[in-house]
Amino acid sequence: MLNPLASPAPWSLVASGYKKSTQQFLEAYSRKVIELLKPGRADSVLDVATGPGTLAIPLSGLVREIRAIDFSDRMIEELHASIEQMNIQNILPSVMDGQELKFDENQFDMAFSMFGLMFFPDKIKGMREIHRVLKPGKFVAISSWGPISASPMMQLMFGAIRAAIPETPPAVPNPTSLENPDYFKEQLTLAGFVEIEVIPFAPPFTIKDVTEFFDTMVEGSAPIQLMRSKMTPEVWKEKSQIMFNYIRDQLKTLPVSVSSQANLAIARKPA
Repeated sequence: MLNPLASPAPWSLVASGYKKSTQQFLEAYSRKVIELLKPGRADSVLDVATGPGTLAIPLSGLVREIRAIDFSDRMIEELHASIEQMNIQNILPSVMDGQELKFDENQFDMAFSMFGLMFFPDKIKGMREIHRVLKPGKFVAISSWGPISASPMMQLMFGAIRAAIPETPPAVPNPTSLENPDYFKEQLTLAGFVEIEVIPFAPPFTIKDVTEFFDTMVEGSAPIQLMRSKMTPEVWKEKSQIMFNYIRDQLKTLPVSVSSQANLAIARKPA
């Protein structure tokens, strides 16, 4: 069964809220992989599933050019608005499927995919496409969420969803997903990469106010916005109150520091 997050629709629904809320939260992960790969001023970079530019924008001052692609036209619109507002000249956004890149072989000095390739229907195809367009000997960084057991932030969100929609299946470990570092390495190996390292990374996030956190979670979460789009305003009001009450009950002592563990995979295309 195809994951609904593998299609553009939910990401287009959440694009403006994602830019406003989630982009700031995710930037720590982008800055970490930038630190790990150490891009240079002459580099031409590919950013697959760029979203509103969570990685591309902080990277833009360090490299020559970034080709930033996403399958959601609304995400690309948000990125266009940001680069125009910030007068960034070297990010070139395009609406494109990461499983069918419209670039030449051996074109890029470096590639990234932050929390996007993990949703591809054919992850191997996405990895092989990055491998194809990357220059020999160059590196890619791909991130995916770790298991929910290592992510208190995700436990809060999915716990709230299940409180409102009890028939929602519980999140369970999935050893054949990129949350499993061994499986992640295996898939990258099959795609042709070498020198693969998967690094767990969980930067802290401080929650100071329940209402502020809840509003941020709702407006920036694709699963929640997809769920909301299928409800009448009256039903959403009821369900969102249940979700808020769940979050409030879980966060009795504030401020509190929570985190979401990601797997940051670094790999090289053979020379």
